[in-house]
Amino acid sequence: MKIPLLDLARQYPKMKEELLREWSRVLETMKLLNGDNLAAFEKEIAAYLGAKHAFGMASGSDALLLGLIACGIGEGAEVILHANAFVAAVEAIRWAGAKPVLVDMQEKDFGPAPDQVEKRITKKTKALVVVHMYGHPVDLGPAVEICQKKGLLLIEDCSHAHGAEYKGKRVGTFGAVGCFSCGVVKNLNAFGDAGFCIADDPHIAEKLNFLRVHGQQKRNQHAFYAFNSRLDELQAIVLRIKLRDLDQDNRRREEIARRYAEAFSALKGITPPPMDKDKKSVYHRYVIRSPRRDELMKYLQSQGIGVGIQYPIPLHKQDAWKAMGYGAYQLPIAERVATEILSIPMYPELQEEEIEYVITKVAEFFSQKP
Repeated sequence: MKIPLLDLARQYPKMKEELLREWSRVLETMKLLNGDNLAAFEKEIAAYLGAKHAFGMASGSDALLLGLIACGIGEGAEVILHANAFVAAVEAIRWAGAKPVLVDMQEKDFGPAPDQVEKRITKKTKALVVVHMYGHPVDLGPAVEICQKKGLLLIEDCSHAHGAEYKGKRVGTFGAVGCFSCGVVKNLNAFGDAGFCIADDPHIAEKLNFLRVHGQQKRNQHAFYAFNSRLDELQAIVLRIKLRDLDQDNRRREEIARRYAEAFSALKGITPPPMDKDKKSVYHRYVIRSPRRDELMKYLQSQGIGVGIQYPIPLHKQDAWKAMGYGAYQLPIAERVATEILSIPMYPELQEEEIEYVITKVAEFFSQKP
């Protein structure tokens, strides 16, 4: 049996007819930007997440960059980030003109270790970026408390976590800005690059609105220099259609995750991802951990099961980090976990026999002697 890590082709048939009909309407008018579908998507996603404002953008990376700038992060500022996150967060901090400062992760939720965050705060620190890795909400209580106590802005990167909840509230709504990618592999995914930001503060919201359109508040009148980062009508249509099924799809992901967790909990040498009653994960990736990761990866691949590693190299070990001269770090938890993580198939369209096959083959591997 062949089971890909992710099979995007399975999403298309159920939405094909409606999608092509709606795309055809837009293409006949050729109103491809700033149309009714973008406005509708922004209204719908804001309501879904419980935010006052939402702004479509060209990508998740743009959402992070413009989110930081809208919050006033710039030259001379330091921004704290956990070292197991994706490189896009560092890029956004850098292009905003600030300096990234890394902390180690905590194993229970793949988020930043609060004690490490407090140790890294200086007079230059302006913000803490938390990335809800793999769809698991970060323990936001300590993060919010630290930011309030120290006068920092909390920026949430929710690119893996559309619909995830912490204590009954959607992630993205705890910080000054929530930044989301809707790239092709995400839970809420476009058919190309796409993203959006949410915010409640009216001043941040106003800045976000114009940052994505060259700072143009009126036609040919530019209040400030900004960017070109617009979510087009065609991708807005895709996201509107998929948003209707997002909760249902996330419930299916949770169901598959529970099946995996029940099966794997009895195995020695494997750690399933965290499950916490205060958090609702949306399992963007199902990431197991094992000291025998590389052996397990090869075995599953030999059995036709797709696997992946998100992400194999911590931020402070990347060549790009070293080239920027941001400094050497020793972050032992992030470094160790990077050698243990492995993603196995997780998407709503997985069939029952495929789930059972994955479970069987993982169990087979751990029944063998090292």
